[in-house]
Amino acid sequence: MFKPSHEQPRVEPVIGIIVVSDSRFRKYLEEGSYEDESGSLAAGLLRDVGRVYSPVLVPNNRDYLRGAVAVLQSMGANVVVTIGGTGVGRRDLTADVVSEMCTKDVEGFGETFRRRSEASLGPHAMMSRACACVLGDSAIAFCLPGSPDAVKLAVNELIKPVLGHLLGELAR
Repeated sequence: MFKPSHEQPRVEPVIGIIVVSDSRFRKYLEEGSYEDESGSLAAGLLRDVGRVYSPVLVPNNRDYLRGAVAVLQSMGANVVVTIGGTGVGRRDLTADVVSEMCTKDVEGFGETFRRRSEASLGPHAMMSRACACVLGDSAIAFCLPGSPDAVKLAVNELIKPVLGHLLGELAR
C-alpha cells in the first residue's frame, strides 16, 4: 500500500451519502418508505473508515441535489458520496450538478473507475460519468453509479484505500 513520504494531518472522515433516484423518491412520497440497496451498501462499507450519516434520498433535480450536498456539508460532512444519476440519460444530472459545486476535479477517479469497470461491463463502461471532485477547500465528493456492483467497486477498491490520504492533503 502507498505510504506518503510527507507528514499529513489525520482527518476523521465524516461521510454523507445521497441517493439520487426519481423512482425511489416517487415511491417514498406515495408509500412513505423506499428500498435502496446501494445507499445502504455504501453506508455499511464506509462505516469502518469514519462517521457515516444515514443515506438521504433526492429526485433527479438540481435544487434538491444542491440542497442535500449543502446540508450535509453544514453538518460537518467532509466526504459526500452520491449514488445514481451518473449515466448519459436525459435525467442523469448528478455529475453535472456536483461538478458545478466543485473547485477542483479529481480526474483520476473517474478514469480508474471506468478502467476497472471495463472488466465486467466491456465497452459499456464508457457510458459511466462517475467522477470525484473537491468541494470548497476541505471536502471531497464522489459521484457513483446506482448499481450495487459499481458501489462495491468504487468504495472498496478506490475510495477506502485513498480516503485518509486525500483528506490529509486537503487539510495541509
